[in-house]
Amino acid sequence: MAEFINECDLHVHTTASDGGWSPEEVVRLAAGRGVRTIAITDHDSTASNARAEAAGAQFGVEVIPGVELTTSEGNHILGYFIASGAGELADYLTALRNRSLTYMRGVVEEMHRTRGLQVTADELEQCTGGGIPNMSHLLDLLCRRGQLPDSRFDSPEAVEFFGDSDYLVNYFRTFARTKPFADTPGAIRMIRRAGGAAVWAHPAYSRRIDIEYIDSLREIGLTGLEVDTPKHDQPTRARLLEICKERGLVPTGGTDYHGRYFESIERGRGIGNCGTEPENVERLREAAETLRRTG
Repeated sequence: MAEFINECDLHVHTTASDGGWSPEEVVRLAAGRGVRTIAITDHDSTASNARAEAAGAQFGVEVIPGVELTTSEGNHILGYFIASGAGELADYLTALRNRSLTYMRGVVEEMHRTRGLQVTADELEQCTGGGIPNMSHLLDLLCRRGQLPDSRFDSPEAVEFFGDSDYLVNYFRTFARTKPFADTPGAIRMIRRAGGAAVWAHPAYSRRIDIEYIDSLREIGLTGLEVDTPKHDQPTRARLLEICKERGLVPTGGTDYHGRYFESIERGRGIGNCGTEPENVERLREAAETLRRTG
């Protein structure tokens, strides 16, 4: 049976956060799979947006500038059609990046002391393309230097290299403690003030479905819910789609594509395997345009 590819994948990561491919490589992959529209939604970073948009013009792929904000409650809020440059959101992301740099400098220094790691913090920062430095970049750098055979988190070689260190096994939990994330309402408001449409990413994965909570976010300005995602089973998708219809929210979808770092997770999750109906992309676009006109 031929693989079904959606035209519009609105959840894609690059090397600006924890994705495995550069913005140009991601766009080229999308074009090769027949995907017409993607959104770049790096974790707490917009550093890849401009490069991806330029690549999109070259490869005939529409690239929606986006972001995925981590919140203090553990929710993830996607922002679509956000404006670039100065402003509250840009200042917030800069502060998060600076904290991430401080954290990763500590990782590099400790790994140098305990395991003889021959990597400097400056070298690591150069791998980020202006994005959020993290363990993905360290693994990639070690791979390019021949110290690891590949850059997957779940490879036996990576696990052996890092040993009993928390940095690999508990990386995400440890890393999150270093950054003072906005709460979910605050993230939605920041996205709106940046001229973007706010969508709750994989909501049933973050917490149980709570209609009252969804309604409270809608009143603040939530535009949609991510429905079609590998993190939701079919009954969950059906329930969320029903909620979107009842509440006037836009149902979206995307693969949450990260690329090569987690082979066990990414297998069967290529760009376009989950997606958003084109008419719902237009609803998001219209919501963002209306917001920019009316403030």
